[in-house]
Amino acid sequence: MKHTRKLTKMGLALVGAFLAGTAGITADQGAGYRTFTNTKGKTIEAIIVSKSATSVTLEVKGREKPFKLPLESLSKGDREFIENWDQTKAVFLRQCRTLTVRELLELRGYESFKFEFAHNSIIVPGLLNGKKARFLIDTGAHSTVLHDAFAKEASCKVGPMTEVIAGVAGTAPAGWAEVPTIQLGETLLKDRRILATDLTNGMPEGVKIKEDAIFGAEFLSQLDAVISYRERLIFLRPDLGDSSEVKGLKDAEDKDKKLAFRLFKLKDKTTIRGRIVKKTPTGVTIEVVDEKERSFTVDRFDPDDALFIRRWSKDAVNFEKNCRNLTVKDLLNLRGYQSFDTERIGNHIYVDGKLNGNKVKFMVDTGADGSLFNVEGAQQNECEIGPMDQWVYGIGGRAPAAVTKFATLAVGDTLLANRRILSANLGKGEESVGIYGGDFMRELDAVITYREMRLFLRQK
Repeated sequence: MKHTRKLTKMGLALVGAFLAGTAGITADQGAGYRTFTNTKGKTIEAIIVSKSATSVTLEVKGREKPFKLPLESLSKGDREFIENWDQTKAVFLRQCRTLTVRELLELRGYESFKFEFAHNSIIVPGLLNGKKARFLIDTGAHSTVLHDAFAKEASCKVGPMTEVIAGVAGTAPAGWAEVPTIQLGETLLKDRRILATDLTNGMPEGVKIKEDAIFGAEFLSQLDAVISYRERLIFLRPDLGDSSEVKGLKDAEDKDKKLAFRLFKLKDKTTIRGRIVKKTPTGVTIEVVDEKERSFTVDRFDPDDALFIRRWSKDAVNFEKNCRNLTVKDLLNLRGYQSFDTERIGNHIYVDGKLNGNKVKFMVDTGADGSLFNVEGAQQNECEIGPMDQWVYGIGGRAPAAVTKFATLAVGDTLLANRRILSANLGKGEESVGIYGGDFMRELDAVITYREMRLFLRQK
């Protein structure tokens, strides 16, 4: 057909290989482009400008002027996509692309924490019974665990070591600790019984452990945690803890609406939840949860919040209101991320993938510096396994491991090829072929959301 021939000359034949299926989302999805396929299997990257009952107008990547072509020249999947395409929503989504994950979640009552990497593990500062502590954020830990020596330093009562806990390197004795408080930012957990063990057990002599406690999956789940490797931020919902982080929130009328109020931190260590009503170059008026409006000078706030106030405008407020209904999935899909459903077994998170082309399951583990195969799983999936002359360390001490080479490891379209990691004996009956650790998640800008139970990855 005439329009089809014209489109081919304009660049259809110049774009990469055929993409099967109806999804066709490109790696440049963050720019809003989609891969369209014609009836002959040729592809082109473009954005829909408008549509009619019989045609669509596309803006092709790298071309200045949009052009029209008949719907019948496109694949069935593309025709269905165009039929469901809504111009108003498309414009709205492109505008909302400027939002960060942090801005989106802070509209929903989350508090964000900057974390630091210790190798590839995530460390967040907090308080254990009022004493400053370093918490390892560990999606692979079924429950929170304290280092026994530190728990005692923090005046937590630790009982006899009559319990047993298991880790990658075996088992270790543990005792119940009475913990009056754990605090991360404004999130407070009260009066908990948590197991304590010697986290230095089996470590090489002279090596100092990076954490005082392991913040496990039971609390991450309770607090609807979101972890963003690219932003180096973890997000928690303080209102889901054991005490309201600001006066009046739990008794507030229309609590969900008040959660849209932002957390502001002042230099005097106090916290308020509110929304800006107006500002001047040096001052701000904030409507506080279940209180009247209060006025502050901008210099009373922590630097991040002072910057937020200086950038605030009524136009920005209206924009954020319109974007508030976006999910994390919506936002990250706009940024070119792939989204994966995860399966929760106990408190552990599993994701489907492929190892050397074979379907497998991985456990998602932010507490693991490096990814790790179960030797049995590595053997079954045709990996090259060396001698057991290496060591892995964890709860239970240390265990022998082998350098293992795999040809391909894939989760969705993200692909890691010709890599070497370690394999160890993780025991029979494991739910997965191994651990998808902090090394791979850091490389692929992973985002983990407990509320949506999803893993997001993006190949760079």
